[in-house]
Formats: sequence, structure tokens, C-alpha cells
Amino acid sequence: MQTTKRLWIGCLYCALVVFSAGARSEWGLDTAAGFTYDDNLSNSLEADDRKADTAAVIDLSGGLREQLGASTGLSLSLLANSQTYLRYSGLSNIGLGARVLLRTKFGLGAEAPWLAVAAQGVYHNYHYDYLDGWQYEAGATLGKQFGERWGLRASIRYDAYVAQQVQPPIILDKSGSPYDTYGWNLGVQATFLATDADLLALSFNWRTGTVTSVSGPDEEILEYSDRVAPTPVFGNPEFAYRINADTQTISLAWSHALDQRAAMNLVYAYRRSQAEYDLGDYSSNVITLSFSYTFY
Repeated sequence: MQTTKRLWIGCLYCALVVFSAGARSEWGLDTAAGFTYDDNLSNSLEADDRKADTAAVIDLSGGLREQLGASTGLSLSLLANSQTYLRYSGLSNIGLGARVLLRTKFGLGAEAPWLAVAAQGVYHNYHYDYLDGWQYEAGATLGKQFGERWGLRASIRYDAYVAQQVQPPIILDKSGSPYDTYGWNLGVQATFLATDADLLALSFNWRTGTVTSVSGPDEEILEYSDRVAPTPVFGNPEFAYRINADTQTISLAWSHALDQRAAMNLVYAYRRSQAEYDLGDYSSNVITLSFSYTFY
């Protein structure tokens, strides 16, 4: 309760700062709702341990943007999201947080390169209490438009998840907080405006850091992981553990504009990770279908 209270106080402070901005500020609300399917939700190495599920997803982002100069703007937003899984209800969660974003253009015109620097923190409340915690992200994106149809952007980002509670250790020298993860990301994305209403995007992201995976008892995996805890989320007697891994994600997105504010979006992502110590590779396929609407 204290953590949630501090979160709301911080969000309220951000809102007060934003609403006290001058006359050049603009407000907006971005909404998205849909479904996402993951065929390896457990992030497991072995095929027998893979768990698939579909979640209903809602994302909200609202705030104000202050124009600081001719080419620079500052945005402060409050964030809210929810994921409701159809089978593994322990993973269902609600998130509340805030984001700050500074964006500037280097020149005039639509083809001038731009730079965006952003940071955010979101507190997630899960149905399984040991999953509750803070998700942090911070990074920078550099982009440029090439003509009317092509766009290119590159990004660097750091992410971390810090669980609020630590389970009692079951192995003497290993912490009981396998959900504490962190990683560095490098990404690149190319966009193409196929028609006046259809936007295609091809993205690649490389991440190095730690990940959480779930499997049945496996002595080799437990030996090389540094954090281990039992988990009932997927129903069977299984273990959640943290390992080092490099992850590559390739995604293809299609967005069809229904009008100036609404769009239908379809995203397919293929994710492949290679764990250290030759523990093996694991992969997953994620499909997301959503409807988005912007109020301004």
C-alpha cells in the first residue's frame, strides 16, 4: 500500500507540473485495446516446458506536451495498462506509472533528423504477489524521414524490473528473487508508408542482460542460475530462475488508419535467446492485434 501511495503522489506531482505549464502546452490521450498471443509465455528452454496463452490488453497514456522552442518539446504523461490472461491468471496484472519525454529536431522540414530521450517507471500489481514490482526504462532514439514514405530510426535503451518481495531461498547460495532482471537494448526500425492509410514497420532489437525463465526441476539450469524460486503460476511444481542471455527480436507491424485518430494494428514478433554456459536456445512467437485511438 505504501508503494502504491508513493506512486500516486509522484503521478499527481507530474500532473501538477504539466498542468501548470504555459499557454503553449497541448494535452492528449492515447488509448489501445486488443489481444496478444505468446506461444512461450514461460520463456522456457525445453519444448515440454513451453506454456502458451492469450491476454486481453489495455494501454492508456495521457498528459501534456510543452513546446520549449521552435524545435523542442517536453511531454509528461501518466501511464496505465492491464493484461488479463485467459488461462494463467497469476500473470494478469495492472500497471500504473509516469513517463517523461524530450524530443528535438535538428533543422526544419519533415525530413530533418530528430532525437527523443525518454524515461519511465511503472508499478505492476500481479495476481501472484511475488511478481509485483517496478519496471523501469530509459533510452534515446534517433530518427529521420526519407521522402514521404520511408523512415528510419535507431535506439539504445536500458530496462530493469525490481520485484517488491523476495521469496525465502531454497538453495543456500542463491537469492529468492528471480524476477529481478535488467538489460541493455540496441534497436533499429524501418517504416514504409505503403498507402495513405497503411504503414508497415520492420524492427530488430538486440538485448543483453538477464531474463527469467520457468521450467521443471533441472539440476544443470539450477547450477548456472543465480536466483531461483518455486512458482505456482503455471500450475505444475516448477521453478522460476534468472540466467544471463542475449536476445534477438524481429518484428513486422502493419497499421491501418481508419481516420485521423483511429487505427487497427497487427504485430508479429519472433524472439530468440541464447543462454550462457551452453544451456541452450529458446524462442517464442508473439502476435498482437489492437485498436488504437487518440484524443486531443
